[in-house]
Amino acid sequence: MGCWKWFNSILKEAGVEATDESKTRIDDVIHKYINEQISCSRCSPNWSKAKKQVQENEQMKRELVQKLKALL
Repeated sequence: MGCWKWFNSILKEAGVEATDESKTRIDDVIHKYINEQISCSRCSPNWSKAKKQVQENEQMKRELVQKLKALL
């Protein structure tokens, strides 16, 4: 399952639409970002918890939005 489905509000904020063509790139950006945060102990390795942590932390949310905007 694509992790992008868990991050719909962040995708919307970034102006990124999840299409058949973009889903793989969206997955790659989100996985890379979350894995970086996990390795820095800023995020839980549990994806449902990680999603909540990113959505509740404005700095992390801004960072992810910027990375997703690079897809445009």
